[in-house]
Amino acid sequence: MLNLYQLKEFLMKNIVSISNARKELPKIIREIEKHPEAIFMITVRDEAVAEIRSARTMVEPGEAVQKLLRLRKKLSSGVKEQSREPISKRVKDYLYLKGNG
Repeated sequence: MLNLYQLKEFLMKNIVSISNARKELPKIIREIEKHPEAIFMITVRDEAVAEIRSARTMVEPGEAVQKLLRLRKKLSSGVKEQSREPISKRVKDYLYLKGNG
């Protein structure tokens, strides 16, 4: 895990002028192969115009959905079936709990 200083240094290192990007493209590609999360910002006259990043997806398609479904199943398995009475029928009971004077 990078600390804030290391992250800033890492990001600054990955800002490359277009002329340097042309010269160092093989080096940039090797760096991206080692670190798929790396993004190289290409600049022209100190203005960002393009990015070079890994073509690999960081998360497999459907992985987030599967994790959410597992979490939902895990959370709902511990809940006992309760009556499905609408709160609106007893709104005062919910707003003014008995014993709170």
